[in-house]
Amino acid sequence: MVGIINETALILMLKNPETGFFEEELRRYCIGADEDLIEGLYAERTEDGLTVCLRVGIGNSWTNISDELFGIIYDDYDTDLLPDFVTEFIELDECYTPAWEARFLLSENPAETEDMIKQALTAHRKILSLLLDNAG
Repeated sequence: MVGIINETALILMLKNPETGFFEEELRRYCIGADEDLIEGLYAERTEDGLTVCLRVGIGNSWTNISDELFGIIYDDYDTDLLPDFVTEFIELDECYTPAWEARFLLSENPAETEDMIKQALTAHRKILSLLLDNAG
């Protein structure tokens, strides 16, 4: 019997900051268990080099978000639990449900960048779990 691995393939595209269009495929990654948290993934050229922009949401953690809980999620989100390589973590207020963008430098090593994406998602899931435990 062959086991089936349920993974999501992500394509990292380079985004033009002036036009907002995706111009070039940079890499592909396979992400496992936390793919439901991913709202988007792209890269931008910055003065420090290529920066990965990983957009994350609440995934399947909550089905109904009250206005009060929406505020608590943003107010109590503990960014200290994110990996050290995350250089920025931005609240995205244009989304219907709570969402953020984790930014970090693209590694020359594709496996290292894939691992960084997975670490950021794992940390985000843990923070959401803590928030859910405290809210309930």
